[in-house]
Amino acid sequence: MNTHSILLINPPVYDFAAYDLWAKPLGLLYLSSILKQQNIDVSVFDYMDRNHDICTGNSPAPEYVFPRSGSNIYGCGHYIKKEITKPAAIKNIKRKYFRFGIPEQQAEDFFVNLKNTKSPDMIIIGSIMTYWYSGVSEAAGILKKIFPNVPIILGGVYATLCERHAKNIYGIDEVVPGALVNFNSVFKKYNFNVNINYDFANFPAPDYSYYKNKEYIVLKTSIGCPFKCSYCAQYVLNKTGYSVKNPLIIKKEIETLTSSKPSVRNVAFYDDALLFNADNSIKILLKEFAKDGKQFYFHTPNGLHARFVDEELATLMFNAKFVQPRFSLETSNVEEQKNSNNKVSNREYERTINLLHKVGYGDGEYITYLLMGMPGQSIENIKESIKYVHSLGSRISLSEYSPIPYTKDWQSVSEDLKRDPLTQNNTFFISLNKDYDKLQELKLLAKELNKKL
Repeated sequence: MNTHSILLINPPVYDFAAYDLWAKPLGLLYLSSILKQQNIDVSVFDYMDRNHDICTGNSPAPEYVFPRSGSNIYGCGHYIKKEITKPAAIKNIKRKYFRFGIPEQQAEDFFVNLKNTKSPDMIIIGSIMTYWYSGVSEAAGILKKIFPNVPIILGGVYATLCERHAKNIYGIDEVVPGALVNFNSVFKKYNFNVNINYDFANFPAPDYSYYKNKEYIVLKTSIGCPFKCSYCAQYVLNKTGYSVKNPLIIKKEIETLTSSKPSVRNVAFYDDALLFNADNSIKILLKEFAKDGKQFYFHTPNGLHARFVDEELATLMFNAKFVQPRFSLETSNVEEQKNSNNKVSNREYERTINLLHKVGYGDGEYITYLLMGMPGQSIENIKESIKYVHSLGSRISLSEYSPIPYTKDWQSVSEDLKRDPLTQNNTFFISLNKDYDKLQELKLLAKELNKKL
């Protein structure tokens, strides 16, 4: 019988902007369920839980700005924040810089109280964006001060893509790059009787027991991606390969995770290739929901692959209430599409948009992701992509490009910019573009066109 206890941490965010678009530390929530299955006592502290009691009462820290409005109808909303001094590496960016999440003192009070009740035997910190490492550093420093003899382990995206840099963070004892299964070596080293299965298909549902005021759930039906786009590092983050869960299991997970609070009807999929092999996965799931009439609102913050949509799938998505499904096009320029792996062609994209209209979606009821600032991308090509997408009735979501370690595009980045992950921030990288002012004008163009839909 295990008697060990583990504290899981989702650190605060340091950035120019942050918004809760169905954002949850999904890797940590899967890990929590896996650990509990093996009789580990688990605690979770999510700095970014904006519905935590600390964030919804009177201001616990006067320097923090609280959102003037709550969540929208789909559970998304703004974080509490305070303005802070920009680090040296990004000091020339002419935008305000913030710390988002539960205030430092309230977090420290939680950890001190935990130490006085049941101190953990291990602490695991998750990480997401590489340029958010300042939040990791803050959390690790506080935790090491309160729990000096407890091993602190770092995993996640930053730990994987910037492993060498992460090893220099004060307070971090071990860095575990890659998938959750790689934690097995750490558990063995510290004599924890825990073993994580290599196959995502056998993972339990993510653990949402820590969220008293949840408004949505996020989960995955699959892990990994069968594609290898020039700007994406998914193949590095999940070297265990592409794995899919039985759609009937996913249905049960969704029902179970929302049963404790019937008002929770928003479900966001974090899959990188949700529509891949749709006949054996997402179609089955949606058909099962159609049988019993249970109603949810489904969201796809990660872009969908338009090439996999047929009329049956479009109909299922519309009837199941996929709200403003988001599709990845990146660019309408054929040469740029070829250079980034030819994930979708304009012909495939147009066919999908026509299907969306045929089954009931109207103009402005779907979103298309476009990239701006890609290597060699001209202002005119971006402008043409914006107009092209708008002409097909889609809302436009412009994403500022920044290179990611281990990708094809990373090879062209100067050594100076590789030294500090802060320079991987898209706000910083786009500021280096010689056409920066024109790019800002294109943002305004996209915004104005969206208003017309």
